[in-house]
Amino acid sequence: MLSAYEWTSSKISSIDEFLKIVNAYRSSGKKIVTTNGCFDLLHTGHVQFLTQARAFGDILIVGLNSDRSVKSIKGADRPILGENDRAAMLLALKSVDHIVVYDDLLPSALLAAIKPDVHCKAGDYTAEGLPEADVVGRYGGEIQIIPFVSGYSTSGLIERILGSQKKAEIPSEYSSDDQVFEIMSYLTSSGNVLRQVGYQLSDLITASAHMIVESIKTGHKVLACGNGGSAADAQHFAAELMGRFRYDRPAWPAISLSSDPSVMTSLSNDYGYDQVFARQVSAWGTAGDILVALTTSGSSPNVVAAVHEAKKRDMHIITLTGNRPTQLTDLSDIHLAVPTSDTPKIQQAHMAILHVVCHIVEQEVAPRETIK
Repeated sequence: MLSAYEWTSSKISSIDEFLKIVNAYRSSGKKIVTTNGCFDLLHTGHVQFLTQARAFGDILIVGLNSDRSVKSIKGADRPILGENDRAAMLLALKSVDHIVVYDDLLPSALLAAIKPDVHCKAGDYTAEGLPEADVVGRYGGEIQIIPFVSGYSTSGLIERILGSQKKAEIPSEYSSDDQVFEIMSYLTSSGNVLRQVGYQLSDLITASAHMIVESIKTGHKVLACGNGGSAADAQHFAAELMGRFRYDRPAWPAISLSSDPSVMTSLSNDYGYDQVFARQVSAWGTAGDILVALTTSGSSPNVVAAVHEAKKRDMHIITLTGNRPTQLTDLSDIHLAVPTSDTPKIQQAHMAILHVVCHIVEQEVAPRETIK
């Protein structure tokens, strides 16, 4: 059952009654536009976004995250304003025709019921990466991405309010409104990438963890490789499998192929840097083992060579990249493509993914309650 209801200033009506209104609009030839979000602390950026969204059709319906779903998405201290207050302010805008409050983390069920002609989303998403894009397309709708209005952010606004209370304690030469905004913009956009990873890659992350669980249970090992920051992630991941993630339990066989300077330099000198991981895979890898290969670009020659070598040896292959096109998609058993091309944010997401994998593996292979 769809967990949603229409909000108006005078009443809350059932979603079934609201859908009758939607169907009446459609029967009269009206073009229906939807968008969704938390809309906590309404600001000029929101107003301009909604005005642009309304311009794509005749009726604008805003799916508004309920207080409960906002807490799940943003954290226990949000929303700042309750759903009734947020709905009242949105409905006061001339661009907004209807508000529908919904409890789900994603608006997919709501959009499946409304079947909008156009669904609008802000510029931190892409049409291809939008979790609800499939639902909208299924009913013949289109996705419109509206660029961010520069300088406006709810999280930035909250930080500015909080920051004003701290200014007396912080020397002015160490802080400025521009720097605070830049910090908040970066961190909130990074958080949004992780949120999209959750929406888009949860099933693949689960599958990756279960693949590693099966490998460990059958006496196989995990090899991990990458360059630069990805090398550090590979080492980190191997260390957490061999040591511990959240609690003490048996050690599991995991090898970082980026860790031994003597091996790395000798192989680079004798065979070329492109073969530095492949040569190690040929030494360590056997059928049933897993190679976890990280490359933010998706095109690192030594990582691609390692994947080819692993494939020859009938190993399972999990690759982590960004969203650029890569041959690793077809070479991998599981390909985890983080939905951004920004290298630091890809690396942050890779580490978060590997932490989730470690958590699931520990829970599946050695649950805490079984450890003595």
